[in-house]
Amino acid sequence: MKDGVAEKVVLVTGAASGIGLAISKHLRTEGAKVFGIGLDEIEGKNTFSNNDKDMVFKLTDIRCTESIDVAIDELLKCFGQINSVVNCAGIYKTGKRLEELSDPEWYETIAVNLNGIFKVCRRTLPLLRQAGGGVVVNIASVHANATIPGVPAYAASKAGVVGLTRQMALDYAVDKIRINSLLVGAVATRMTLNELKKDGLFANDNTMFEKTRIGRIGDPEEIAKAVEFLISDKSSFITGSAMQIDGGMLSDLL
Repeated sequence: MKDGVAEKVVLVTGAASGIGLAISKHLRTEGAKVFGIGLDEIEGKNTFSNNDKDMVFKLTDIRCTESIDVAIDELLKCFGQINSVVNCAGIYKTGKRLEELSDPEWYETIAVNLNGIFKVCRRTLPLLRQAGGGVVVNIASVHANATIPGVPAYAASKAGVVGLTRQMALDYAVDKIRINSLLVGAVATRMTLNELKKDGLFANDNTMFEKTRIGRIGDPEEIAKAVEFLISDKSSFITGSAMQIDGGMLSDLL
């Protein structure tokens, strides 16, 4: 399809598991060429090693500029250019008020969830400009707008992602680069479920989601389809937005 994602080269961070993995698989199914990066080398290579030359995984630490540079150099060797970036890598730690957080706990969350996007975009935006334009999608969270007790670093990092997204959209529109964020609600990934179960907030019957308009936890594939839309030319008039995909959660929180 002319306005789809076929043949687009897409970098996906946090690609080895959860939402990032769902995005990688979905985009490849739709014909995109996917270069996934992340820290889970075994899971990443097990998923990506299917003899598909257009779906590549590289062990990468997005907290480290040098590691990102190595990954992008390999991406360019594989595909020659880059058309889209999906910043999906993130960590979600719960259960502590701000005064209970250590410096390392605070800095780790900010380093991955916010600084990682800064470092990846700093390296890839010139390449998108060189390609004649492109798209960046940053995975944020409903916590950017309305949050819950016990997640100060996570909420701050995701609010930062939304602010950074809107600012970059202004700076890079002149280069034909569209930049948007997704305000994601609770999604059934290992990271989210583990933290919710640890805090006694989740049961398999979806009880905690009864107040949302949809009344259930989200599926990673649903996020992947939203990313596909934002990457495609179907969303060519959308930039600087923070799109909600949360089952109506924000409607109840705000």
